[in-house]
Amino acid sequence: MITLFYTLNAFLLLFGSASIFLRSGEKNFSIALLRILLGLPLLAGEYVYLVYHIETQTVQLVFFSEIIFALLLLCLALHLPIAADTNIKTPHYYCLIEIFVATAATCFLIFRSAPEILESSLPIQEYSFEYCAVIFLLIIVFFTAWRLEQFWRGLRSSQRWEYKFLIIGCLFICGTFAWSTSYRLTYLSFAPRLFLLLASLLFFGWALMAYAIVHHRLLNRKIFVSRKIIYSSVVPSLLAIYFLGFGIVSLIVNTFDLHLSFVLKWLFLVLSLMAIGLFSFSGKIRRRIHFFISTHFYINKYKYRDEWLALSQELQGALTETRVVMALQQVLSESLYTAEIFIWVGDSSKGYRLVSAPDVSDIKKDKYKITANDLLIYFIQSRSHFHLNEREPDSTWKNVANQKKDFLSRLDLTLLSPISIGNHLIGLIGLGPEFTGDQYGYDDFDLLTVLGSQTASALMAVRMAEELAHMREQQAWNRLSSFVLHDIKNASTMLSLLQENAPEHIHEPEFQQDMLELLDDALKRMRRIEQRLMTLENEIIPDMQNIELGHFLETCRRRMEVKLPSITITAECTDAIQIRSDPELLFSIVENLLLNAFEAQKEGTIVKIMTAKDVETRQAVIEIIDNGPGIAEELLPDILFEPFKTSKGGGSGIGLWQVKNVLKNLDGSISAANNPQNGAQFVIRLPLVSGVE
Repeated sequence: MITLFYTLNAFLLLFGSASIFLRSGEKNFSIALLRILLGLPLLAGEYVYLVYHIETQTVQLVFFSEIIFALLLLCLALHLPIAADTNIKTPHYYCLIEIFVATAATCFLIFRSAPEILESSLPIQEYSFEYCAVIFLLIIVFFTAWRLEQFWRGLRSSQRWEYKFLIIGCLFICGTFAWSTSYRLTYLSFAPRLFLLLASLLFFGWALMAYAIVHHRLLNRKIFVSRKIIYSSVVPSLLAIYFLGFGIVSLIVNTFDLHLSFVLKWLFLVLSLMAIGLFSFSGKIRRRIHFFISTHFYINKYKYRDEWLALSQELQGALTETRVVMALQQVLSESLYTAEIFIWVGDSSKGYRLVSAPDVSDIKKDKYKITANDLLIYFIQSRSHFHLNEREPDSTWKNVANQKKDFLSRLDLTLLSPISIGNHLIGLIGLGPEFTGDQYGYDDFDLLTVLGSQTASALMAVRMAEELAHMREQQAWNRLSSFVLHDIKNASTMLSLLQENAPEHIHEPEFQQDMLELLDDALKRMRRIEQRLMTLENEIIPDMQNIELGHFLETCRRRMEVKLPSITITAECTDAIQIRSDPELLFSIVENLLLNAFEAQKEGTIVKIMTAKDVETRQAVIEIIDNGPGIAEELLPDILFEPFKTSKGGGSGIGLWQVKNVLKNLDGSISAANNPQNGAQFVIRLPLVSGVE
């Protein structure tokens, strides 16, 4: 057992020599903290062993272990500042000092006489090895306590809650050793029974430290085990378990002076070998073990599927670019081992603006905009990422690193990865150094590629939705503008005709009366246009009234002949037909069709208007037939009712589209065709008054 204790102490001592090969000061601090966690229970266990085995060799072991633990405390005290500031580097010769002191202590143990053990206490002679060891431990304890106090004062308020229990546990251990060493130096002896109290106090301090380290993850390390390692170690592990179990049984038998019969001994051996053989040749057992390892051990640093699903969950309901960026930032902060996360969003024409950054105000974000022709953009588009600590840098990388050195250092950037899909670069992800002290590797690059591609798809969807909404708004405005422009065009046409006829008929009283009516009608049109512009409404709200169709069309005929003296209009209404419609909107429809007929034929235009009643559909039918050139065949039957479709020179293609939309609001419809006797034929259908045949 004593040999085992010496071996474990030597392991702790050599474990610290790994700091020679580590460049990261933070890793050295983690190793020092881990050695304390392992050394405390080992020393406490030796104290307990000494209580029940008071021997010369045990006493030497305890004093040697105390020297080793003092060195571990010294190492932790020297590395404490790194926990607050990871940029501090510690010299590598600390571990050499530890090895030198431990070697000197070993030589003293080998070449000196053992202390005499009395019945009730362990005597300590002045200036002996034990005396010097106690003084050395006391000095280290006071130095460690001083360093802990300095470390606590140097911590920011936001950091103190993380290190609170660690500092309390360390100070408690220092106080325990201060009491123990003071007692020994005062009485030059130490009662074995007090070692049990000392062990209990050390276990309590160890528990406080372990709680702080586990709860606040002060080691900043996660252990990832490869499946290949597990597969290759299954059989050796089973053999080790077997021999360990066999050794434990043998130890119990020898300790309690028991005797196993010849049959039981060989039966145990044969059954164990048979169990190993079953495992080796049973496919079912091997498959079960293979499934367990595959579902519990991962070779990759990240579980890409979990991160992808997490981002998908965050992106649900993200309808704006800001929400998408927030979702990405949230997943990155939970997945990566860094708090320095920067996100740029933009395009290849306007550049990329910084939209998410830690401790950067909105005003300062504009200073870190990346232009579309920046060297970083070209590099990332060709290399997929930019890593400041590239292992095999080429000339292009060196050129970018040198020219963008100030930019990278101001933001403390270590890695830049694209937010892209295909060849479309939509943004960038920038990361600061990992707080674990590790370097970014291929697992990090793959994770950023997956999340960047997923975010790029979401950003493109958001942008397309915003563009579609903008297009709809523009379309609605264009539609309203088209209606307004067409009304202005009709009013302008009437006023132009009035201007042409005014020089010849201005002195006629009848012409003057018609002129006033025409001006009044034009003003009404202007007021309607004003109302539409003020409300910006697309929908037309009709003022429905009961209308006697024959009388209404006769009124329309007279009004249009006054406005267009060169057109001949006949209205044939054989039956009394009652419809329900908006008289002003219906007049604008008839006026529009008559103006189209006049503009197509000019002088000599003849228009015939006929009405009928469709009993089956309960609709009134209005036919308007002219003697013009007709409608182009490529526009029939429905294309001419689409916006901006026309065959007239100078026509806007809005009139018939407006007619169709107005009729839709009046619960009516319109169709067009060419009359067999030349000319165009339009058929309007409107609902009859309810209850009237």
